[in-house]
Amino acid sequence: MTFWKKTFPFLLLNIVVSAATMLLVLWLWQKQAPVLGAKATLTPAVTLANAPTQATSEGLVQASPPPSAGILSIEGVFGAGDLDVEYILIRNKSDSSVNLSGWSVSSSDGETFNLPQLTLNKNGAVRLYSKHGTNTVIELYWNSDKALWSSGSQVELLDQTGQQHASWLVP
Repeated sequence: MTFWKKTFPFLLLNIVVSAATMLLVLWLWQKQAPVLGAKATLTPAVTLANAPTQATSEGLVQASPPPSAGILSIEGVFGAGDLDVEYILIRNKSDSSVNLSGWSVSSSDGETFNLPQLTLNKNGAVRLYSKHGTNTVIELYWNSDKALWSSGSQVELLDQTGQQHASWLVP
């Protein structure tokens, strides 16, 4: 019993010091790297839908027209040449949501991926993997059996009319 009488205060002190240290580290982290534009509500980066309409406070309206060039960007091709890792990152840099229904991603080899009914929200991004998988709101899958990108490959993001809105040359 004397073991616990001697040890218990040190265990309690250890718990208090550990908790205080963790809170201090988290507080300092938040001061150094604040979350930009943090809000109380969370919104998904993209929205998959079945109908080409969007809900607004006024009711249902037709999906927005295609944005002008420069609103969307291909931020890179990552893991090029490795089917298990390879993906393209597409980001909406505009101040509003963009409906990508009918849009496509094409390669310099002539392969094309047609984007599903997809709304990419403000500052939202979606990864387009080359490998097989099931589409989610943040990850799409080309379902290719081979790696699609290598050094010198050109990736293009095209709207419904075939107009190029973004491109990326794999280094």
